[in-house]
Amino acid sequence: MSRINLCPTKLLAVLGTISLVLMASLVVAAESTSSSAAEEAAAEDSTDSTAADEKQEEKPDKAAEAKEKEETATESKEAAAKEVKSEPAAEEKDTKDKGSDEKESTDKAEKKKEEEKNPKPHVVKSKPLKIEEELSGIFVASDMQEIAVRPDAWSRFVVLEAVAHGTEVKKGELLVRFDDESIDDRLADESIELRLNELSLMLAEEETPREEKMLDLAFREAERNYEQLVEDHKYYQNTDRPFAVRIAKYRFDSAKEDLESQKEELAQLKKMYEADELTEETEAIVLRRQEFEVNTAELMMELQTASRDYTMDVTLPRNDLTYITALEAARISLEKARTARELGISRGKYELEQKREARARSVRKNADLLSDRALMELRSPVDGTVYYGRCVDGKWGEINTLSSKLVPYGTIPPNTVIMTIVEQRPLYVISELSEKDFSEFKVGLDTVITPTADEDIEITGTVKSLSGIPSASRKFEMQFELDKSEFPEWLVAGMSCKAKVTTYEKKDALQIPKDLVQTDKEDEKTKYVMVLVEDEEDPQRREIKVGHTKGDMVEILEGLVEGDKISKEKLKEDEDKEDEDAEQ
Repeated sequence: MSRINLCPTKLLAVLGTISLVLMASLVVAAESTSSSAAEEAAAEDSTDSTAADEKQEEKPDKAAEAKEKEETATESKEAAAKEVKSEPAAEEKDTKDKGSDEKESTDKAEKKKEEEKNPKPHVVKSKPLKIEEELSGIFVASDMQEIAVRPDAWSRFVVLEAVAHGTEVKKGELLVRFDDESIDDRLADESIELRLNELSLMLAEEETPREEKMLDLAFREAERNYEQLVEDHKYYQNTDRPFAVRIAKYRFDSAKEDLESQKEELAQLKKMYEADELTEETEAIVLRRQEFEVNTAELMMELQTASRDYTMDVTLPRNDLTYITALEAARISLEKARTARELGISRGKYELEQKREARARSVRKNADLLSDRALMELRSPVDGTVYYGRCVDGKWGEINTLSSKLVPYGTIPPNTVIMTIVEQRPLYVISELSEKDFSEFKVGLDTVITPTADEDIEITGTVKSLSGIPSASRKFEMQFELDKSEFPEWLVAGMSCKAKVTTYEKKDALQIPKDLVQTDKEDEKTKYVMVLVEDEEDPQRREIKVGHTKGDMVEILEGLVEGDKISKEKLKEDEDKEDEDAEQ
């Protein structure tokens, strides 16, 4: 869609035409009203005489109204005619004004071109220079008391009631009350356990010395048994065994000798009786008896041979092994008894110490629970205002989170700062400074604090402290001490403000426009200006040292004095170099 642009003159003409049309409509309406009034008057004349007399009083009034309407229509026509006549004059006046504006703009442009061709030199003057930096800040209370739930043993804190955020409280007033039924039950159980641990410790104190004595007696008995067995084995090796061998051999040799003797005697008897060739009955009895003796001797010989072999091959090796096994068992029993005594006594001592420690832990646990029981009701330590959560860098970021927990049956985790009691006076301001501006600030700078809630209030102060270590966001914390002791009643901690810090101030600083300062093409750190010197046709280059900048003006520290005239021309060498760069 195209846009129609109307100049002021044409716009006035259009508006005039619209006015004429509206006036004509009013005239037509007035004439119609007049004719209607005449018809009504004629109709009224045809009524009876009584009605005619009554109408005669009303008719002059209606005629007057009709006349009034005709006069109004006539005036409207005349006004419309005047507006039509005035339109050309207005158009002529607008044309003249437009021409005057165009001429003025042309003059200004020519004047500007003339100034660019022949710029006036700038005269160096000294005037006050004050540089201020504006920072966002937050009012912080100097005195705050955190209300924290830091239990030693208990971990479940169920809220029954809590004061609202922003409540004014007095010292000792109830802030939060937690459910104490569970902790009371736990305390009852811990009390019983504490008593049982005490009894167990008393029993251990009595039994441990007895157990140590029994272990010592068992060791001594094992030691005694081992020593006795060693002695018995020694006696067996030196006495019993050799005698057993000798006795077995002696019995074997004795049986052998007896057998040979009986056989020889029998042989002699037979030889003697055979020589007589006649054996008497007595001699027969003697021979029979001797033969029996021989048989007996042979039997004994067999028995002693078997006994000797059994003793040498079985009994003595078995006795040797029995003693060896018994000695080893006795030695092991002795070592076991020694270990049992040493470790058992140590173990008994450690177990006793363990019971003592368990008793001490039980006592401490019971004491911790009793201490945690006191946390079931938290009261205000000072007079002040309740803020939910803790203050971090002047901000209260936990209000919403804790508002949903500090309600009936809400749960608060242990080791949490749930509230802070804020004493609203005195206040100070905290702000953050970027790395870029860090070097411009120092302790002691004057400051003007303006609360965001009322910008007409100004509170003077100074920079109290400036952190030299950046935070995680690479910001430096800065605190402002306020001089004014009386603040508006509505001003409280947590409200925002603007801090206007005077970072630099000089009463007679030489200042020139920044666009007059030129930079050396060879050394960008070198700054200079073109100064007009008497008796010199061209401006002369003069190196300067610049200071602080404010707006379009820059401070001159060295190189100029008050009254010097600075030209806006560039050094010819620089102009030529710029032209060469442009051509390339």
